[in-house]
Amino acid sequence: MRKTPTLIVFLLSVASVAPAQTLQTQADSCMKREIVLDSVRVIGSMPGNSLSSTSPSQQMDAESMLHRGVGTLTEALRHVSGVTVRDYGGAGGIKSVSVRGIGSKYTGVMIDGLTVSDTQTGEVDLSRFSLTNMGLVRLVIGDDDNIFQPARNFITAATLQLCSAEPVHGLELKAQVEGGSWGTLKPSLSVGRAWGSNSASILADYLRSDNDYPFVLHNVSQTTHERRQNSQLRDGHVEGNLHLVWAGGQQQLQGKAYYYDTDRHLPGQVHLYTQDSSERLRERTAFGQLRWIGRVADYWSVQVNARMNWAMSADRQAELSGGERNETYWQREYYGSAAVNWHPTGLFQWNYSVDYMLNNLNSTLTTTQGQAPGVPPIASHPLRHTILQALSVRWKSRNVKVIGRLLQSNYINKVDEGAASTGNAHRFSPSLNVSWQPISNVPFYVRGFYKDLFRMPTFNEAYYYHLGSTGLKPERASQWNIGMTVGLPCKQVAVTQWNLRLTADAYLVNVKDKIIAVPYNMFVWRMMNLSKSRTLGFDVTLSGSYRLAVGQSLEWTANYTLQAAVNRSNPKASSYDWQIPYTPRNTLAGTLTWMNPWINLVVSADGMGERWTTLEHANGTRLGGYAQMDVSAWKTWHWTKTEVTVRAAVLNVTNRQYEIVKRYPMPGRSWRLSLIISVNN
Repeated sequence: MRKTPTLIVFLLSVASVAPAQTLQTQADSCMKREIVLDSVRVIGSMPGNSLSSTSPSQQMDAESMLHRGVGTLTEALRHVSGVTVRDYGGAGGIKSVSVRGIGSKYTGVMIDGLTVSDTQTGEVDLSRFSLTNMGLVRLVIGDDDNIFQPARNFITAATLQLCSAEPVHGLELKAQVEGGSWGTLKPSLSVGRAWGSNSASILADYLRSDNDYPFVLHNVSQTTHERRQNSQLRDGHVEGNLHLVWAGGQQQLQGKAYYYDTDRHLPGQVHLYTQDSSERLRERTAFGQLRWIGRVADYWSVQVNARMNWAMSADRQAELSGGERNETYWQREYYGSAAVNWHPTGLFQWNYSVDYMLNNLNSTLTTTQGQAPGVPPIASHPLRHTILQALSVRWKSRNVKVIGRLLQSNYINKVDEGAASTGNAHRFSPSLNVSWQPISNVPFYVRGFYKDLFRMPTFNEAYYYHLGSTGLKPERASQWNIGMTVGLPCKQVAVTQWNLRLTADAYLVNVKDKIIAVPYNMFVWRMMNLSKSRTLGFDVTLSGSYRLAVGQSLEWTANYTLQAAVNRSNPKASSYDWQIPYTPRNTLAGTLTWMNPWINLVVSADGMGERWTTLEHANGTRLGGYAQMDVSAWKTWHWTKTEVTVRAAVLNVTNRQYEIVKRYPMPGRSWRLSLIISVNN
């Protein structure tokens, strides 16, 4: 690796020649309260106009999720174009998301403006996030138009932004209970208070499920009816939120304290005649974060963020040929960030952000990496210092918006004395976003972006017993996108009872030095930089509504993704140009909602084409395509200060049996019923 450059701050600051727009976009999507900066008043939580955004972005607020019949975060993401959800099945199955075939480790997850991390695996299990108190779910591919953010928010190929709901008036009490198939029960309670522009809230929820859903096992010529085993789930979380606004809206402070605890039994693969598993996973996570955003002088604003995270995971498995497995991991993160923004006019904006992270991992495992033969294994206890700097410039005219960014990354890795360490690394990563409105006053936009990406090996990839390799090089990737958006009706269209929005994007993603697991011998696999991949794809999203009569309307969404995500590692290999594992060529989803004065109805469907579980597309590694449909209904009643909502849903109506992960069957037909009572005083 090259030596880490010095005077980075100076070199980046030299480029600070451009300014930016007024602070209409200064508060990110999770800073929801009224903001007054530079005589510009901004009200609401919408993170800018996604129609004119320079990068593809799709979002759903709490009302939209209700209208689409969405009950979980993964259900919401299945209706986002370009997204592939990896789901091990049921309420307790681990869930992750990959965007445009680049892999789940390139998808960042933010909650209330700050990134949730897992340096051990590089992936965030989305099943831990409940929609009970979620005000907004937003996915941005590439870079967000809002440049007033921590540098850490720019290191991923896509960002999933989760924003907590806030009380808006007086004292708010919300109680919810949800029940479903296979012993599923989820009660929750939240209390919040708003005074002026300030708010505070506390939320607690609990989930239990036996998760022992039935499935059909086809084994050669024999077909049997089975139920999932060792699949129970118990989890809960509690969080507190605080949002303060003062100085006429020019200063904001947002804080969150969060604790999550889960005990889940992990069902094994369904293979031949067995699905035996005794594996059990206990996870606990706690974090606290503070965010301050404010104007400090004319045309100058500052943002300061701090976060501390602690996580523990204990993996127990009794029935193994080599004996009992008992692994426990502890990871910690200390994070701080500061950003300064200069916004002298409505045309120019300049922002500089610097972040520091300290991550470490302790475990009960030892390793032989770097040790001489015969030397006993030792603990690595890896530690990583990360310094990120981002210089962003935004320019906007009447019809053109340009955003340029230069991200500088430094990674310093250390381990215990005597253990082998992966190397240090640094990189400059540029990005450029452009949006153009060809005709004024017509909501038609053409956009494009380029983004360079750089991913360090995770602690598991570098240090895991037998599997990890400290000699790994960081992955490198590049994103290219060109697309358009159009919204109707506009001023040239006289029809007012309907509206339509169309978004289409073509993209190219290249990944070099991709980290994959390859067999070292018959029993040991090792992580190596062997793979290259290329994704060439096309996304299209259509949404709209039509007013049938007074109090009645139809709302619809549809999205389709076509992507060739292929292996480009070795032109001489038979697998060259073949689709990479678990990435379908075709993905389709849609919803149709009938809003009416009686009972609102939703029909939703999603599906994907065939996938392969290995690069070689060997016999028995093909997963067939599937399509499944859900039906839901809801009704809301209002009495003075009380609101009652009843929701019912039938999932997988046709009882389609399918797999998203090989040998992990997904649930068949099931039901879900919820009661929500909200009191505002």
